[in-house]
Amino acid sequence: MPRISRYARQVGRLFLGLAALPVALLYGVGVSIRNWLYDRGWLPVYRLPCVVVSVGNLTLGGSGKTPFALYLLEWFSNRGIRAAYLSRGYGRQTRGFAEVSLATPQAAAMYGDEPCLAKVRFPHLPVAVCEDRVAGGRELLQRYPHLKVIVLDDAFQHRRLHRNLNILLIDMQRPIWKDWIFPLGRLREPLRAYRRADLIVLNRKSLDKVLRRPRFHKPTLEFKYAVAGLRPAWPHLPSLSVDDIRFRGVLVFCGIARPDSFYTTLYQAKAYVLKEMRFPDHHLYTDSDLRRIRRAYHRCETRLRGTNLILLTTEKDLVRLRESEHYHILEGLPLYAVQIAMVPTNPSETDELLTRFFQNLLES
Repeated sequence: MPRISRYARQVGRLFLGLAALPVALLYGVGVSIRNWLYDRGWLPVYRLPCVVVSVGNLTLGGSGKTPFALYLLEWFSNRGIRAAYLSRGYGRQTRGFAEVSLATPQAAAMYGDEPCLAKVRFPHLPVAVCEDRVAGGRELLQRYPHLKVIVLDDAFQHRRLHRNLNILLIDMQRPIWKDWIFPLGRLREPLRAYRRADLIVLNRKSLDKVLRRPRFHKPTLEFKYAVAGLRPAWPHLPSLSVDDIRFRGVLVFCGIARPDSFYTTLYQAKAYVLKEMRFPDHHLYTDSDLRRIRRAYHRCETRLRGTNLILLTTEKDLVRLRESEHYHILEGLPLYAVQIAMVPTNPSETDELLTRFFQNLLES
């Protein structure tokens, strides 16, 4: 029976692939024509009077775009360069330009998870959303005329706005050269589109094994995920460092696109993960979800006999949770948001390359 069911699944995948093939061909041709029109200058490209840095990828789903955009914002801030963050605001319930304010009720619904996370990390920097990046960039410059840099999150395919630096992220756990065009695979556009990138960032995420770098004939950097800190959900909770979760019992839940790398990063930080609870990406937690999490916490607590168990989630999940009318269900539990950061595998090489790209900004 297991052999028959495995054969049936393989046949089902074959038929789905055959059905998706003509759609993938039409989609690939449409995207290629659009790119050709931009390459020939037959579709307009608009410029802004500041440096524009685009962070994006070729695939659907998470590859580390937002964490890398946040890394750049920190890099600019540390060098005194005035920077802003601009995103489409995926999943938001509004349209048009909006500057992110965490004081707004239902901020995640108004602006999207990623922009709210950017504002939590960098409350002093302008953070905005607009599906039209040209209009969004112009509005930011009207409000903040002294801006030197605008960092675009998830904008590799948004070619209407000229960028001074086009950064392409590649998830090394699911590399693009082993993928297919949508809907056969996850590629948003044909693989050759990587040539538009000025800089390629290989995101190892939580991979430990030595990887052979592919030859792109482009400047290439390697990054990985690391636990940068823990943010308490409640004011009365004590601050915890990364070392505080080493060999400590934790229950972890999240609703993100690619949770495996999040959990693996916690394992690498030597956390003792008793239970993983997974929810869909951008999940809005219900009453029953949070009661299930609370029951699971108490069961794990019983297993540990009440020994310092903590509840962990992602920063994006905590943004959504705080706006939920059911958030009080978790009250009293030691809930912390894990701050995951992208860190370069070779810091000196990374700093040298970014300094070279932004030399004019650093000298002004």
